[in-house]
Amino acid sequence: MVARRRSLFILPILAIMLAVLPLTAGALALSTYVVKPGDTLWGIARRFGVSMYTLARANHLSPSSYVYVGQRLVIPTRSSPATGGWYTVQWGDTLSGIAQRFGVSLNALAAANGLSPRSFVYAGQRLRIPGRSSSPAPPASGSTRGRVYIVRRGDTLSSIALRFGVSLHALVRANGLRNPSFIYVGQRLLIPGRTTPTSSPSPSPSGSGQGLRFVVDVSMQRCWLYRGASLLYEWPCSTGQRGYPTRYGTFHVLNKIPVAYGAVWNINMPYWLGIYWAGSLQNGIHGIPWNASTGVRVWRGYVGIPITFGCIMLDDTAARRLYELAYVGMPVIIRP
Repeated sequence: MVARRRSLFILPILAIMLAVLPLTAGALALSTYVVKPGDTLWGIARRFGVSMYTLARANHLSPSSYVYVGQRLVIPTRSSPATGGWYTVQWGDTLSGIAQRFGVSLNALAAANGLSPRSFVYAGQRLRIPGRSSSPAPPASGSTRGRVYIVRRGDTLSSIALRFGVSLHALVRANGLRNPSFIYVGQRLLIPGRTTPTSSPSPSPSGSGQGLRFVVDVSMQRCWLYRGASLLYEWPCSTGQRGYPTRYGTFHVLNKIPVAYGAVWNINMPYWLGIYWAGSLQNGIHGIPWNASTGVRVWRGYVGIPITFGCIMLDDTAARRLYELAYVGMPVIIRP
């Protein structure tokens, strides 16, 4: 699981740099922000249009760090590339986030780089930014366009977004939500833009992933990957140990990270596929983790036994294959 922990780092040296650092095209501009009640690192990053990883790195924090009221954070913003210029992907970036930041459509950005709108991007990747406005797009205002949806039992924000064919980020912004996991039965959500529910999630970026779904059986400690009605793979897996149960229900892949860091336990988890938030923690699917300090493998040889802190663990071979095929939005069904 990925957590946010408190950190007390204050960076006065970066505040000094703000006054003396010359800016060139593509250089980092620095400003500061004072943390307010209810803020999270994720929410602040979204508010200022930077990736959570870039914000954490600029403040010598872990992406899973807690922030506290009154803490001063340096907000790094990269100056906009010229029309038709290039952008180097930072940790935590998504294709839709980059498109929104530079005021271009997701389809135009994907087409300019030979990608699908559902493609994931990786740190260090260079993307061509097609013709656009001269500055990043401003945050969406509280538009009343769209329809209102009342949350029902079993709903998640990601499943609602997929049902109505809108992005999770757009749904979060339209409703001013601070944490995508905190919705409740009876809550009224504004559905931006597209208003006609879709019967199923959009297809994956390529034919190889179309119609995939991942099914986990907690009592059997087994999992299956299907394409339509065809079974592609069956693997043993491990779910949450006593006191850290894996949640039952239907979810969708929220993110893909080659190696995710679990700050609470100081572990690295390879082939991470995030699937749901549990408070300030995100649970997901991953391979065999290792201690981030020593490199010692954790739970090696325990696949098939409930041993995790709520995540779903596969051996590395299976986790890597699933990671290669999976896409953001892929259904994940966890049953008792």
